[in-house]
Amino acid sequence: MVMRFLLIVLAFISQLGLKGLAAQESATPPAPGPAPGVEWTTIEDLKPEARATNRPIKQKWAVVVGLGKFKEKRLDYGMNLDKAASAFYDYAVDPQCGRFQKDHVRLLLNSESTSQNILSSLGKPWLGSLAGPDDLVVVFISTLGFPTTDGGSYLCAYDCALDNVYGTCISIQNLMSTLKQNVKADRILLVLQACYSGNAELDAGAKSLLTSYNLDIDKVNLGKGYIILSSSRPDQMTWGDAFSTDLIQALKENNGMVPLKDAFENARIKTEKETASLNKKQTPVMKSDWQGKDLVLGIPPVEAVSNIPSGVLNYLSAESHYLKANRAVAAGNLDEAKSEYELALATDPDYADAISDYGTLYSLKGDWAKAAEQYKRAISIRPDDSLFHANYARTLAKLGQTDDCLSELEKAYKLNPKDRVVLQALSDMYVHQHNISGASDLMKQAVTLYPGSAKLHDRFSYILAQAGDFDSAVGQAQEAVKLDPALTSAHLNLGASLLLKGDTDKALSAYKEACQLSPENADVHYCLSKVLEKTGDIEGTRGELTQFLKLCSPDDPRAAKEKAHLAELTPQH
Repeated sequence: MVMRFLLIVLAFISQLGLKGLAAQESATPPAPGPAPGVEWTTIEDLKPEARATNRPIKQKWAVVVGLGKFKEKRLDYGMNLDKAASAFYDYAVDPQCGRFQKDHVRLLLNSESTSQNILSSLGKPWLGSLAGPDDLVVVFISTLGFPTTDGGSYLCAYDCALDNVYGTCISIQNLMSTLKQNVKADRILLVLQACYSGNAELDAGAKSLLTSYNLDIDKVNLGKGYIILSSSRPDQMTWGDAFSTDLIQALKENNGMVPLKDAFENARIKTEKETASLNKKQTPVMKSDWQGKDLVLGIPPVEAVSNIPSGVLNYLSAESHYLKANRAVAAGNLDEAKSEYELALATDPDYADAISDYGTLYSLKGDWAKAAEQYKRAISIRPDDSLFHANYARTLAKLGQTDDCLSELEKAYKLNPKDRVVLQALSDMYVHQHNISGASDLMKQAVTLYPGSAKLHDRFSYILAQAGDFDSAVGQAQEAVKLDPALTSAHLNLGASLLLKGDTDKALSAYKEACQLSPENADVHYCLSKVLEKTGDIEGTRGELTQFLKLCSPDDPRAAKEKAHLAELTPQH
């Protein structure tokens, strides 16, 4: 018999905190038939006799994720998104409501909700090893998020970096593919409550329309048996945890034995009414590819609770040491971190993330050979991880293995062509190998993905100047200065590009700006001396060369030549 699995992912995409919501209204009775805001996708089964649409639920599993705090403090908006996840967890394990066994629900809050921890929980290490074909899976995610110009959406993990959102956030596409590739169940509910993050979006240049704030579930490719709930329409903001609060309350009705579509409809009406009263209307939406009787989340599983396999228990034990190690690294206690990584790997020798981060620990200690050994081992276990390849490439560069470094960077780029770190590192490698055209192509992609990054525009300016495209080089340098007027290197690249164009006066002005910003920078004085000499200001040239020689390092290859040149410019008495 072909089995169907319903994955229920509850993802509340919240954008702003809603304070002072009106007192909760009594639930409106659900309308018969498909409720407004619910799209029921009809699936015509070619052999209806070959599959049972109303199979009993053997076991129930859930992954619940909530983030109210982030490693990047600019994302700490003070919303209750972590508390929303805790509230859903409490509902799920309540024996009178959700009826999920406690060890069948994985709760990840704040620092536990790194990108890889979330994907591992949805993949083979946990959910993929536990949920069977006749089981029910629920995924609830409450965090920040933002839409992208290609119609996709990203969710912010704890370790999201604002200067590399495409490399450190979780795309909805990646989340769905992780579930489809690893989870055997075909009854899945996904609930997304993702608050709109203007900071992440602005750094990424993600939004194509000012009216796009949230996930568009119509653009999500559902698998059979999937239901997705989103906290608002794509053209609306999600106001804090209003929807999750209303949904949980609705799911508790009748001792948890309320059909999901009825609970959703009651929550939708209440959320719309509460937010509209504050002129912040929010309409939750639902999309389904589900057949058979209405889903009731609170229904008890038909089988006795199964024991967690030893392999999964080992993973959970190893993870505990792994998280302690990461916290120790963040606190600067590298010896304690080393001990915890070793305990994690003694418990689970194939814990790829622990192996990779153990390599990072060796990198911090400057032991590049041991770091490379760990990264190579991590890649052998999980070869499709872009970060592993990027970190391995960095250690290979330190070891002087240039060709292997380039190979690893190209693999990382192929796996994640939007990762800013990979784009910049591979571009720099191409410059080193005199592949200016390849470097330029990569930086063009980078500034398109991250238009708010002054450093990327600055680097692109340098590469364009190397390619002889001085007009474009000036334009990129000017954009870098506009984005970050205090970026000294941008003023230097602007001056160099203007000088190459033959605009000496503007070049001089750019170099003087750089000198005001960084008077102790030897390169600034070196560049300023060259443009002053071009203008015929010999006295000024001597002064800048004197400063350069005073500030440059003893092994600067320019020092001997410029010392001799200064002597030539100095009058002899």
